[in-house]
Amino acid sequence: MNRIRFVIYLSWLCCNLGLECQGDVFRYRDSTGNLVEIEARLAGSGQGAHALELSDGQLRIIPQAAVEQRVPQSGPEPIAIQQMVERLQQQFPRDRFRVYKRSPYVVGLILASPVEQSNEIRIRGFMQKTARFMKLVEGVFMKFAKSARFPLAAPRFPLVTLVFESDRDFERYAQTATGGRGVSARNIAGFYSTLTNFLVLRLTECHTFETPLHEAIHQQVHNRNVLQRLAPIPVWFNEGLATGFDGNSQRINIGPSKVSPRYAKPAMRARQLDWKTVIADDRAFRGNVLAGEAYAHAWSIHWLLLTRHKVRYMSYVKSLSKLTPLSTVDSQRRIRDFEETFGESVVELQQEFKRSVEIALRKQRARLDLPAPDGVLVQQSDMAEVRVQAVSTDRVLRVTGKLKNISPIRALSFVVRVETHAGNYADWHVAGLGVNKATLLPRQTFSGGKAQGHGDATSFRVRVYSADPRSETGRAWSRGHRPSSNPKR
Repeated sequence: MNRIRFVIYLSWLCCNLGLECQGDVFRYRDSTGNLVEIEARLAGSGQGAHALELSDGQLRIIPQAAVEQRVPQSGPEPIAIQQMVERLQQQFPRDRFRVYKRSPYVVGLILASPVEQSNEIRIRGFMQKTARFMKLVEGVFMKFAKSARFPLAAPRFPLVTLVFESDRDFERYAQTATGGRGVSARNIAGFYSTLTNFLVLRLTECHTFETPLHEAIHQQVHNRNVLQRLAPIPVWFNEGLATGFDGNSQRINIGPSKVSPRYAKPAMRARQLDWKTVIADDRAFRGNVLAGEAYAHAWSIHWLLLTRHKVRYMSYVKSLSKLTPLSTVDSQRRIRDFEETFGESVVELQQEFKRSVEIALRKQRARLDLPAPDGVLVQQSDMAEVRVQAVSTDRVLRVTGKLKNISPIRALSFVVRVETHAGNYADWHVAGLGVNKATLLPRQTFSGGKAQGHGDATSFRVRVYSADPRSETGRAWSRGHRPSSNPKR
């Protein structure tokens, strides 16, 4: 499954977070008509709404017309890390929630099911590793931010990372957090929410920390005074900055001034979108179809401006940091502000990128990402890393593979299913595969003729399912009751 990194901007509600020193007690009517009293700081107003900043750093959006009284107060004071821990413990089931603190970070792990006591040491080790990674991201980001002369400040609130062991639990949480808008929950690898201020991840994505790196950059940007949360910041700038950082596990080996092999190739080959479309409008980032090209363009725009127009780039960042709370910026103004700042048209800058990136690739000796060989699919999902190779001869598909349990916590049982687009499938059941253990998937052969579907019988996709071997699901698999071929999640 190709998942898309996604940052929740919720721009249909709000656009900016201003920092006023005054705290207040707001009394307002909620959507059911009940009177609510809350101590908060007015973060911004506009579009008929107020953004209220709570003591834990979350933002609550309420209609201006719903406010009945506003009483000046001195608070609220940001909560301490231990208070944040206690609030998270109230939000998630205690038998499935673990937490680790390393100031200013709080790492919360939501387990799919209770674990044996013998697994607790692994759980703690994973959370310590995650907290170390967040500190590493902080150091790399701060070094870059100082070189780019970003305005910087210390975080005012504990920085929370929530990790879900179960993909289903993650997707339910993401569906609620996004309101079902934008990229579908199944296609989200992880996200940073500008409303809750939380970084939310699948445990599968913490195998390499590739997605956590991207989303943690967003959290750094919005908590160190570079950009204000809920400001009408163009999505291309936010995503372009974050895509500039790349790494694997506990190493971050590329920064925004380097050419990213991951994004350079699709940026040069993009056909559906151009720079002007991406700069003028954020919608391409919020759908499943165009997001790939949109992210590639975001990287390319940011890279060119940072490396070839640095003085004007710093001026542009300053202008973004001054956008007013809950304001709007239309497409024409975006283009006009961009071109006036950089002194060239968007079309001219895109042409400059194509020339500049080819020169930079030669100097950097970077190789663009190479696709997997035909008939080979590699993916990570449901705590498994799977490599499947298929060979088709006379419409007979021969499939082999390798499966690795990438859970840092516990042994798991897996069902790996290869499905052709014609509806045929073959599957493997692996029971109780240990942490970081791998096993071969023996060759299976099945006919490529038409069956349930009407598509190509030689093209295929892979589905992976995981379960605790002791669970009802795990025991059912061992009895031969496998997942349905077209599950509803």
